[in-house]
Amino acid sequence: MTKPAPLIPAEEFARLAREIVATSSGHEAHRALDILTNDVLRGLGYGEGIDIFEAAVSHWHEAAHPYPHIGPCPDCEREAESRAAA
Repeated sequence: MTKPAPLIPAEEFARLAREIVATSSGHEAHRALDILTNDVLRGLGYGEGIDIFEAAVSHWHEAAHPYPHIGPCPDCEREAESRAAA
């Protein structure tokens, strides 16, 4: 299990989220936001669950790929196909 990260104030969390959205997009932003929220959850003691989550979704967070992910994620593929058909 990972060690809890120090908690950050809500205002700092919002500032960091805004910065990520302003400077990144697609999977790069998604991954950065996941890391940010995972760190907060670790600080609350949910590290073991976050480790499980990260191991399960790591292949969905390839920053070089455009968003939405077209690959092994069936949900993402269905959504992309629906958008392409529209």
